[in-house]
Amino acid sequence: MPEPQAPKPPLRERVLDAAETVVMRDGAARLTLDAVITEAAVSKGGMLYHFKSKEALLEGLVARTLARDEAEIAALRDTLPADLPNREGRARLTASLAHCPVSPELGIAVIAASAHHRELLTPARAHIASALDALTELESEIPTARLLYLAMAGLYMLDALGISPLEPDAADALRAQARRILDDHGART
Repeated sequence: MPEPQAPKPPLRERVLDAAETVVMRDGAARLTLDAVITEAAVSKGGMLYHFKSKEALLEGLVARTLARDEAEIAALRDTLPADLPNREGRARLTASLAHCPVSPELGIAVIAASAHHRELLTPARAHIASALDALTELESEIPTARLLYLAMAGLYMLDALGISPLEPDAADALRAQARRILDDHGART
């Protein structure tokens, strides 16, 4: 008996997956609606129903990346004791220690597109503002909370843009150093 096949992801997710594939395989300059239609094996009408332009497609990629990040933060927050103060700040700071999940090609595509469409980064700005608000509250317990978050964000951006001068082991050592600082302040998660 053949194994049952997993259901196909929704069309919107397949299109976003295809867009990521095109960018990672072919580079940011080759991200076109036609390339994504071909990669996703969808009709032009199906594509345009969800994404009417390349900018809309990039907005979708940014939104999906931020939603994944928020889900990770929520999962981390849920592992913390309910009575622990500043759970949101702790979760956001801990999440900042993770490796960058965005390929350099995708990071460059988003940055390049945002030069002409500044609003593309509006959700990312709001995401960072929320983190900094939560971290400001956490600084009564961990005085270096914002500093650590911004240092990890810088490391993340260097990775996302593909310009980090650090070898992976050196970047991991910096993340471990940040983790030790958190642990020294009782910020275990």
